[in-house]
Amino acid sequence: MACTHDIDVEFVYPPDSDVLDVYEEAGELRVALAIPYPECGTGLEFDASVETVAEGEFELPLDDDRYD
Repeated sequence: MACTHDIDVEFVYPPDSDVLDVYEEAGELRVALAIPYPECGTGLEFDASVETVAEGEFELPLDDDRYD
């Protein structure tokens, strides 16, 4: 089903998102994200291909609660 919500990146924040899935499709790494639409709170699912991979400067694990 196609989304009719007009997404404005100014109102989409990383802490509001959650990773639903990381998978491979047709030899391509893909990520599914859940994001609430800011105006009405409807849950939206973003599906994105991974175009670049780089080493990050952050402490691991990112979220200890995921592993408890």
